[in-house]
Amino acid sequence: MQSAYGRKVPPPDELTLVDPGTPMGELLRRYWQPVCTSDEVRDLPKKVKILCEELVVFRDKKGRVGALEPHCSHRGTSLEYGRIEDEGIRCCYHGWLFNTQGHCIEMPCESAETCKKMDVWHPAYPAMEYGGLVFLYMGPPDTQPPLLPMFDIIDTRHRDDVVLLGKRLWDDHALGYVRDCNWLQHFENAADPYHLVVLHEMISGDQFKSVLTLGNWPAIWFSKTALGMKYNLVRKLPNGLWLERHSECIVPNIVLVANVHQRGAKPIWREKATEVTWCVPIDNETVSGLSIVAWPKAADGKADPAWKAGTDTITDIRPGQLRDRPYEEKQRKPDDMEAQEGQRRIARHALEHLAGSDVGVSLLRRALRDAMRDLREGRDPQNIVRDPGKNHALETNCWNTVMTAEQYEEMKASIPAEAMRRQTAAQPAARTTAPVA
Repeated sequence: MQSAYGRKVPPPDELTLVDPGTPMGELLRRYWQPVCTSDEVRDLPKKVKILCEELVVFRDKKGRVGALEPHCSHRGTSLEYGRIEDEGIRCCYHGWLFNTQGHCIEMPCESAETCKKMDVWHPAYPAMEYGGLVFLYMGPPDTQPPLLPMFDIIDTRHRDDVVLLGKRLWDDHALGYVRDCNWLQHFENAADPYHLVVLHEMISGDQFKSVLTLGNWPAIWFSKTALGMKYNLVRKLPNGLWLERHSECIVPNIVLVANVHQRGAKPIWREKATEVTWCVPIDNETVSGLSIVAWPKAADGKADPAWKAGTDTITDIRPGQLRDRPYEEKQRKPDDMEAQEGQRRIARHALEHLAGSDVGVSLLRRALRDAMRDLREGRDPQNIVRDPGKNHALETNCWNTVMTAEQYEEMKASIPAEAMRRQTAAQPAARTTAPVA
């Protein structure tokens, strides 16, 4: 026995902390980060929190979006109570009018000459919209904001079969209805396919009824990609077909997950992810998810109402999506919420004992450390795009393929021997472990 007496919890790893001035906080601020959906910003301001900073996001009556520090530069009243006008947002207290750049352009209690002479610039961040989301650039003012990466999934200059919609697929939560924990332990979940067969199948019973949990114990291995890292999974399905699945983590905080509803009933080739999802740190202990969904068009050219997003995890068999379900039920059939939030509000890396199944997590952390080092040494980190000519249909590496036995025989030589060995070693243990009734 190792006694718990006198135990101490070490401080969080620098990868987890996103406050201004922290290494990870500064890294995330060098990229465009989504703060809300476009349809959340209408005729009223919206107070938000992102990367430990509170802001007020608004759209003026000419359709331009802005993001300002909440407290008016006059005497500190919150602009969340401001009035939206043609040229900006007007403070409710004494009427100072700020445009989307933060410039005070009118002071009703002062003369126009005084307003011009005072030349007040309220703290603000650059804001823009794409794909139904509002994005902010929160980096230093002397750095040029990069381009928003145009991944192949969302670059409609090169495809006309989808409509881009900005969505909160999990309300105010992140993927799988996780919210009350650090952003990184949630992000790492996408680099950990082993939890699919343990948490979502062995422990809690089948929580998907799809290729994620059907068939034998999979062969799993991990790879670097041009954008970050991915996991690779191959398993035999009950109908004799074979699944090849990949999910990708894109530096610094984007996750691509292939369709979780795929049943594998017939062969398909590279059914690519349909959502680009940002794991957005609200603060160090809270995370949210915002997605651009490449929604297939119906015959009328509009979004097909019969289609369901590939990472829409609400299903009748998955009550774990509900935060307020009984505690005993959570204990008997935990889901992503319990598993990830149960790692503490901020997981402590110094207390972990990483094993061979954690190679994906290690790859992801290494990619983030490399990006922080590049920034520290004055280089653009991974996935900073500045050349418009190169910002076209950037290839992603996330899909489901369902293949025949003959196709599997052709591709199995590409599966690393270590992945096959681990698969063989794991299956006896998997067969003897039943889910809790």
